[in-house]
Amino acid sequence: MTVRFQAFHSIKAIGQREVLFNWSRTNPLGALEQVWRPKNRDELQQLLRENPERKLRLIGSGLSFEPIHSVYAEGSQALLVDLHHLRGQLVQTADTVTYQAGTPLDTVYADLIAMERMLPASPGVIGIQTLGGALSTGTHGQGLHQSALCDAVAALTVMLASGDIIRVDRTDPRFGAFVMGMGMLGILLDVTLQTVPNRIMRCTKFTTDYPFLLEHNERLNREHAFVKSWWFAWTGESHIWLVDPASEEEVARYRAGGSEPLLLEGDIDARMNATIDATLQKMAKDTKDEALAGEHFETVRRFKDASDLVGNVYQILCKGIPAPQINCEVAVPLHRMNEALETLQAWQQANPGVLHYPFILRCTGPSEAWLSAAYDQSVCWIGFLVYLAADGTFVNGSMEQMRELQQLLVPLGGIPHFGKHLAMDLYDFPALLPRWHDFLALKGELDPHGRFENRWLADLFANR
Repeated sequence: MTVRFQAFHSIKAIGQREVLFNWSRTNPLGALEQVWRPKNRDELQQLLRENPERKLRLIGSGLSFEPIHSVYAEGSQALLVDLHHLRGQLVQTADTVTYQAGTPLDTVYADLIAMERMLPASPGVIGIQTLGGALSTGTHGQGLHQSALCDAVAALTVMLASGDIIRVDRTDPRFGAFVMGMGMLGILLDVTLQTVPNRIMRCTKFTTDYPFLLEHNERLNREHAFVKSWWFAWTGESHIWLVDPASEEEVARYRAGGSEPLLLEGDIDARMNATIDATLQKMAKDTKDEALAGEHFETVRRFKDASDLVGNVYQILCKGIPAPQINCEVAVPLHRMNEALETLQAWQQANPGVLHYPFILRCTGPSEAWLSAAYDQSVCWIGFLVYLAADGTFVNGSMEQMRELQQLLVPLGGIPHFGKHLAMDLYDFPALLPRWHDFLALKGELDPHGRFENRWLADLFANR
């Protein structure tokens, strides 16, 4: 039987094998014969109990840049488990909803809106992620009044390496390990999420300069529900979105329009237009796409003629376009955010004409997840990326650039996002993450033979 994959996966021949690659086409995940889609949890449990030596990794949506989910180098018996059949809503209560872990976030968000509910966390931008994958890698949104998606979890059902099934809730002292377990503690089967009443929001968009960003970014994050900034360091401009509850009049207009996103066109901000046009040309050159046909161009075109917007939080913020890229994100403690901006500003001045995408700034409050950069502290996540050309190549020096930017943030307490590209040798993780050794101890207890570990993870978690 032919296994179908979503459009953002790619399949290439390596020797005599057809191999599945991640979305950026940078890492092989596994040969097609290694991909397994259990029809139910009983099949999964039977495999774990009858094949105690077999290695498994969960594929999720295959979006991670690094080979966090790869079994390609683990031998032909290793399996890449796709929970395609384990998806959908299981139960809802007045303030919770439970989903199978293979459910795409887009489905979760659509269901919540139909229920007039939302999560108490801002969404990540990419809705094609699976729920289990998004939690396991620490997907987060933006705004100091919330943290990562995993902090909206009330409880988890997990299948351990032994095949035993356990329920982990907030009363369990191990909860912070399981909500962002990177697929190393067990297989997430279902997730109970906390919900709150839906709020219709207004997104106010404006363009400002670097001095304003430096002086006011923390204040804006404290004063507004959700905040996201795109900092075009080479011009000094920042395009900022402030998201807060809409007025009664705006809500009424939104509802009258069938609850479709409502553009408030009375005050169009065109100040970014010239910068966007120049950025598109730079991006076209770097990605060898002079016709500007690729999806990645839409990620900056949306800033032209910016209009304020009314909608639910998912219509406003879950707007990511999964175009192949090298994507890094490093969190620095909030109190060192301005130092980070000044460091990156100096780097930009010394390296003009290099970037073809702005720095993305998203602040979040403290997280309960042991492996999160935001564990027990507020942080500013700083994202930077390079888009790939249609042939899978990237402009010369891109990997060196990604490493150099990470290296600049390490002395400021920078901690990387594990679902994106990272130069792991730059970071002293035990010193940066207070619960690092606690996580390793729990992993050793629950999976003593490393069934859920691959070579990349073994290297990441090697004693340092």
